[in-house]
Amino acid sequence: MSLAALLVLSLPSPSDALAVACGDPLTGIWEGRGQGAAPVPPEGFAFSLRLEQKGDDEALATLTMEDQTTDAVPAEYDADSGELTFRCNLTGVVVDLELVLAGEELSGKASGLGMSVTLSGKRTSRELPALAPKPAPAAPRAPVDLATLGPDAWRADLAFLATELPRRHANAYHALTKEQWDERVRALDARLATLGPAASAVALAQLVAAVGDAHTELALAGAPFERFFPLQITWFADGLFVTAVDERFEPALAARVRRIGRMSAGEAAAAVRTVFASENESWPRAKVPQKLAQPGLLAALGVTASADSIPLVVAGPDGADVSVTIDGSGSGKWLVAPDPALVPPPTWQQRTREAYWFTPLAGGRALYLAYNRCAEDPARPMKAFMDGLFAALARPGVERLVIDLRHNSGGNSAVLSAFLPALAAQPHLAASGALRVLIGTETYSSGMMNAYQLRDQAHARLYGEPTGGKPNSYGELRSFALPRSGLEVFHSTKYFRDVDGDPAAVEPDVAVALRSEDFFAGADPVLERALAKD
Repeated sequence: MSLAALLVLSLPSPSDALAVACGDPLTGIWEGRGQGAAPVPPEGFAFSLRLEQKGDDEALATLTMEDQTTDAVPAEYDADSGELTFRCNLTGVVVDLELVLAGEELSGKASGLGMSVTLSGKRTSRELPALAPKPAPAAPRAPVDLATLGPDAWRADLAFLATELPRRHANAYHALTKEQWDERVRALDARLATLGPAASAVALAQLVAAVGDAHTELALAGAPFERFFPLQITWFADGLFVTAVDERFEPALAARVRRIGRMSAGEAAAAVRTVFASENESWPRAKVPQKLAQPGLLAALGVTASADSIPLVVAGPDGADVSVTIDGSGSGKWLVAPDPALVPPPTWQQRTREAYWFTPLAGGRALYLAYNRCAEDPARPMKAFMDGLFAALARPGVERLVIDLRHNSGGNSAVLSAFLPALAAQPHLAASGALRVLIGTETYSSGMMNAYQLRDQAHARLYGEPTGGKPNSYGELRSFALPRSGLEVFHSTKYFRDVDGDPAAVEPDVAVALRSEDFFAGADPVLERALAKD
């Protein structure tokens, strides 16, 4: 996303209609255009600025891009020079505005992500007309005990969902026809009288999943879905394995999962997949494991006999079946495999809470950039961070840059894509294969967009496993609550077509699978392959 898109401005006042005194140098509607170098379009872009003066040297301003709006932020004003400045964080991007107000004229610049555009305009109104009030935040609802809801309540929720989701979604009939949707609704309506509360909620989630886009989902919340047992399962290329567990259930640690409750591991994963949509075979590997620790969900799906326990059968050290029953009575002490006291965490598993960081590897021959989240860190703006990265790339002996997107499930793709021209122009990255990008099942949404942008625009080579996201897909989420259960339905409002054809995922140029034996040994074959000389 370009800065031009970021700076389609609308700054609403928090007050009602306000008459402005003629001597007020700030309050009013200011309109004009912005101009700048690419990626700003040649014709520039329109903007409007809405300010409300608050004292002699400050104002209130709120920045809006499309339908994304920040909270009102203070703007500093110097009456002698006419300078007005403020900063806001808009959809993960820090934007600084430096303006000069001279009478009825406005000029200045807006900067963000290392780009700058010039703004010019004039005040078109001295009054702030009444605005349509922003929707008040919904009052917190008392948690609904789903167990108290009978068939009539679930039928009411179904009727609401059946009309509201197609009305609000960008295209709810892209994966199935309206007739097929209506038939599913009728069939579920007939079944609800026979289902318990948890099964009814799951059935509604399965109906939403049938829409077929991975951003559209009914969030199963409240009893019995809020409970998670002390179990962490990871889906590697070679199957499902326990990677963390309460110490009471130590025999399951680092073992392959063979059965969950009444089903094989594969059957249980397939059952869980029905409550959310996936557009490829990678996304379930990211989504399913956490849901396998939800006893209420497993019981409602028929995977287990009750929500009181999760019976597992795992492979013991000698390959024989070992039965372990997970329940909620853990000691509170987790065991993790591999044990970090014995096996140092590999680079990609370090500092995962940070949005981005880099470090030299391979004796200084390579720089490793972990890009974990598509959002600017206000304490470390992306422009300064990238300046530091480019300076490090210029050091003697640096041959390669590796960007790791394996933890990146989205945000604002513009945070990184604004620097793609500069990355492509780096002399140290001119050689084929000098820029390498790591992708995996959790690379999704804007993180996935950055992956194929890096390949297309900066000639990167991709390593790892296919992304969880699909390049051409629905997104830009909104949500609404069902009237009786209060369960929240997330849905897409826009279709993004960014690549030719209709690939199910961004495929790596060099496929490298992450297998359980590598993970438990503390190895990272994906990074190792990216660091290797061709």
